[in-house]
Amino acid sequence: MGDAVSRLDVPGTYNFREVAPGVLAPGVLYRSDALHRLDRAGRRRIREFGIGTVLDLRSTIDRGVSGRDRLRGTGAVRVGIPIDGTPRRIDLDRISLSGVYRTILSRHRSALGRIVREIAASDGAVVVHCTAGKDRTGLVVALVLEAIGIDRAVTLADYAATAANLEGEWTERMLRKARTFRVRITDEVVAVLTGSPSQVLADALDWIDDEYGGVSAYLAGAGVDDSVLTALRDKLLSARPPAAQR
Repeated sequence: MGDAVSRLDVPGTYNFREVAPGVLAPGVLYRSDALHRLDRAGRRRIREFGIGTVLDLRSTIDRGVSGRDRLRGTGAVRVGIPIDGTPRRIDLDRISLSGVYRTILSRHRSALGRIVREIAASDGAVVVHCTAGKDRTGLVVALVLEAIGIDRAVTLADYAATAANLEGEWTERMLRKARTFRVRITDEVVAVLTGSPSQVLADALDWIDDEYGGVSAYLAGAGVDDSVLTALRDKLLSARPPAAQR
């Protein structure tokens, strides 16, 4: 499947990587596209990474289309917290990533809070994934990084790295699948399926600031209190190498 920005070699995936390497504690938080294509070698890598929890954000429809995570023998436990990537009824001629992100943040605040709590409370390493590891996963990772005070430039760079990993085979696979559902492939549809421009995430975070008073307030309304944030910081920051200390 080739090399791309910060991708880790996990056979059966395209966008498996560590979150903010060199900034967070090493080997604690990972992000990925779906894990339904894991072969024996891929499952061995999951075990080698010490991943104890797999947070699967795909909806029931997503899992029905692509398949279940293949985790047998990895030692990891799958926790499903489904988030719809787009509204059930949507005008594909007017779709945009910005609109998708505001929909997710508005409709799934409670689920997003639960995901953050799961990360904070988990034993061992965690991988968060959806279908592409781009939008739902990207928002979760951004919320986590913002909540623990990581510089926004790091958050945006981590998000933007996805685009290179999805180029080529993954994109062609998704476009073929979209055509089977008679989706008209427009530039906007391609952008939503494969793009991760940092400005879109920046706009979403600014929107949270305007609508909710910031990420901490947004998460507080979703059940992420100070004790959860403390646990999250301890998990993700306490073992950072000295060079990464702020």
